[in-house]
Amino acid sequence: MIRPHQPPGPTATGPLVTFARSGISTPWSPAHATLLDLAEACDIPTRWSCRTGVCHTCITHLVAGAITYTTPPLELPESGTVLVCCSKPTTEVVLDL
Repeated sequence: MIRPHQPPGPTATGPLVTFARSGISTPWSPAHATLLDLAEACDIPTRWSCRTGVCHTCITHLVAGAITYTTPPLELPESGTVLVCCSKPTTEVVLDL
Protein backbone atom coordinates (compact mmCIF):
# COMPACT_ATOMS: atom_id res chain seq x y z
CA MET A 1 0.00 0.00 0.00
CA ILE A 2 1.28 3.47 -0.88
CA ARG A 3 1.39 5.90 2.03
CA PRO A 4 -0.33 9.29 1.60
CA HIS A 5 2.10 11.98 0.47
CA GLN A 6 2.31 15.51 -0.92
CA PRO A 7 1.10 15.78 -4.53
CA PRO A 8 3.78 15.73 -7.22
CA GLY A 9 4.95 18.96 -8.85
CA PRO A 10 5.63 22.46 -7.56
CA THR A 11 4.06 23.64 -4.31
CA ALA A 12 0.74 25.38 -5.00
CA THR A 13 -0.38 28.68 -3.49
CA GLY A 14 -4.12 28.17 -2.96
CA PRO A 15 -6.04 27.59 0.28
CA LEU A 16 -4.61 24.87 2.51
CA VAL A 17 -6.41 21.52 2.23
CA THR A 18 -5.94 19.18 5.19
CA PHE A 19 -6.80 15.50 5.03
CA ALA A 20 -7.20 14.96 8.78
CA ARG A 21 -7.05 11.15 8.96
CA SER A 22 -4.11 10.93 6.57
CA GLY A 23 -2.11 13.71 8.20
CA ILE A 24 -1.52 15.52 4.91
CA SER A 25 -1.89 19.29 4.47
CA THR A 26 -1.19 20.80 1.08
CA PRO A 27 -2.07 24.04 -0.71
CA TRP A 28 -4.83 23.84 -3.31
CA SER A 29 -3.80 24.01 -6.96
CA PRO A 30 -6.12 24.67 -9.90
CA ALA A 31 -4.18 21.86 -11.61
CA HIS A 32 -6.62 19.60 -9.72
CA ALA A 33 -10.20 19.78 -10.94
CA THR A 34 -11.72 18.68 -7.61
CA LEU A 35 -10.88 17.74 -4.03
CA LEU A 36 -11.15 14.10 -5.14
CA ASP A 37 -8.47 14.70 -7.78
CA LEU A 38 -6.20 16.22 -5.11
CA ALA A 39 -6.83 13.31 -2.73
CA GLU A 40 -5.94 10.86 -5.52
CA ALA A 41 -2.74 12.81 -6.33
CA CYS A 42 -1.78 12.35 -2.66
CA ASP A 43 -2.76 8.63 -2.65
CA ILE A 44 -5.35 9.27 0.06
CA PRO A 45 -7.93 6.47 0.20
CA THR A 46 -11.24 7.92 -0.98
CA ARG A 47 -14.51 6.25 -1.89
CA TRP A 48 -16.12 7.48 -5.11
CA SER A 49 -18.10 6.26 -8.09
CA CYS A 50 -19.67 8.80 -10.45
CA ARG A 51 -17.45 11.94 -10.21
CA THR A 52 -20.49 14.11 -10.97
CA GLY A 53 -22.29 14.50 -7.63
CA VAL A 54 -25.03 12.01 -8.42
CA CYS A 55 -24.29 8.87 -6.37
CA HIS A 56 -23.06 10.43 -3.06
CA THR A 57 -20.49 7.62 -2.62
CA CYS A 58 -17.77 10.25 -2.00
CA ILE A 59 -19.64 12.09 0.75
CA THR A 60 -17.07 13.29 3.30
CA HIS A 61 -17.35 15.16 6.59
CA LEU A 62 -16.17 18.76 6.23
CA VAL A 63 -14.44 19.42 9.57
CA ALA A 64 -13.73 23.09 8.78
CA GLY A 65 -13.76 25.55 5.90
CA ALA A 66 -15.90 26.21 2.86
CA ILE A 67 -16.15 24.71 -0.61
CA THR A 68 -17.88 25.44 -3.88
CA TYR A 69 -19.24 22.91 -6.32
CA THR A 70 -17.62 22.78 -9.75
CA THR A 71 -20.68 20.89 -10.98
CA PRO A 72 -23.83 21.43 -8.92
CA PRO A 73 -24.88 18.05 -7.46
CA LEU A 74 -28.41 16.81 -8.15
CA GLU A 75 -29.00 16.81 -4.40
CA LEU A 76 -26.86 18.67 -1.88
CA PRO A 77 -25.41 16.52 0.92
CA GLU A 78 -26.27 17.10 4.58
CA SER A 79 -24.87 20.20 6.24
CA GLY A 80 -21.30 19.59 7.41
CA THR A 81 -20.57 17.17 4.58
CA VAL A 82 -19.24 17.62 1.06
CA LEU A 83 -19.14 15.68 -2.19
CA VAL A 84 -15.39 15.67 -2.89
CA CYS A 85 -15.87 14.44 -6.48
CA CYS A 86 -17.29 17.76 -7.67
CA SER A 87 -16.02 20.41 -5.25
CA LYS A 88 -13.04 22.64 -4.61
CA PRO A 89 -12.09 24.78 -1.60
CA THR A 90 -12.95 28.47 -1.31
CA THR A 91 -11.15 28.78 2.06
CA GLU A 92 -8.75 26.57 3.99
CA VAL A 93 -10.55 23.25 4.53
CA VAL A 94 -10.16 20.21 6.76
CA LEU A 95 -11.66 16.98 5.43
CA ASP A 96 -12.22 13.74 7.35
CA LEU A 97 -10.04 11.71 4.98
